[in-house]
Amino acid sequence: MATPISRRQVLAFSAAFAAGGAFAQQPADVRKPYLADMHSHYGMFLPRLFGLDLAKHMRETGTTLLAWSATDDNRWIGLGPLGWKQVREPKPGELWDHFRARLAGYEAKLAEWQVPKALTPADIDAALAGEPRVLLATEAANFLEGRPERVAQAHAWGIRHMQMVHYIQSPLGDYQTAQPQHGGITELGRQVVRECRRHGIVVDLAHATPAFIDGALDAAADVQVVWSHSWIHRQDGMPWNTPGYLARSLPLASARKIAARGGAIGLWALRVSGDPMYGPRNVATFADEMMRMCDLVGPAHVAFGTDMEGVGTQPILNSYVDLHDVADNLSRRGVAEATLHGIFIGNYARIVKAAMQGAKA
Repeated sequence: MATPISRRQVLAFSAAFAAGGAFAQQPADVRKPYLADMHSHYGMFLPRLFGLDLAKHMRETGTTLLAWSATDDNRWIGLGPLGWKQVREPKPGELWDHFRARLAGYEAKLAEWQVPKALTPADIDAALAGEPRVLLATEAANFLEGRPERVAQAHAWGIRHMQMVHYIQSPLGDYQTAQPQHGGITELGRQVVRECRRHGIVVDLAHATPAFIDGALDAAADVQVVWSHSWIHRQDGMPWNTPGYLARSLPLASARKIAARGGAIGLWALRVSGDPMYGPRNVATFADEMMRMCDLVGPAHVAFGTDMEGVGTQPILNSYVDLHDVADNLSRRGVAEATLHGIFIGNYARIVKAAMQGAKA
């Protein structure tokens, strides 16, 4: 699915700017402007004829902060008529063991590629200065198996970004693509949010219902939150039994609540045909949608959340070459450099760094 390396990777960026201010020793081989992606599986799901050197790809595309997300429920889901759904029930201990093995695979690839992990505020500063960092993330907290105390172990493994729910029933609360069972977030879910806050982990509310979002925001007044990937729908919320791209949309009211708490909403690279309400179809309209999101929630609360390699067989963006084309398109629109910097990397970096600095564990 990924496109081969193209000559665009080595072209100078025509409207390059000093992202995040002037740095005395910016790496000379990293393309500018620097970019962040709040949700990516890049390099883990798709075979590549000539392999992949993620460190090289990040340098060549200026992607210096990559939230690399490990799913924990993939063995228990399957594709149905409306999208992904749970097809069997995990046995006690299976989710924990499966996630540990999956994370070990991610660690092995990072060691092979020699990409440092983002573990501390200094690592976020390094990414802002043009030194690539991978931030370990989870796509769901099912692996906790309802035990909030396991957040401490996740932090010890290097996880700094944790999504709460995904595609299987969770003791933490309800998710968008199944009939609600809990009326939002549960007390266990609130405890996990507070543990993430205590350990300096960003709480990702993607896939959660509006009622879950409200409860998570109430669980801890200063928790750092994002909605890492999907799109903002102007309606109040789509029913769980609508096609997946609709059920997974973020209601505008919820998007504004996340923004009001200082969070950010990421736009994914899913391609949808035939729905005039859904804007992104190619690089140019992806950039248009980013600008629409800025109008809806403010540019300080918009970021990239591509879901690279997780959005089907014909995504809008196949690699970070394509994401840099989006950045190029936005830069030609005359948007202020400070605004662009925020969208490209600054907004997400701000949230991650605030989470890390606020740790109380």
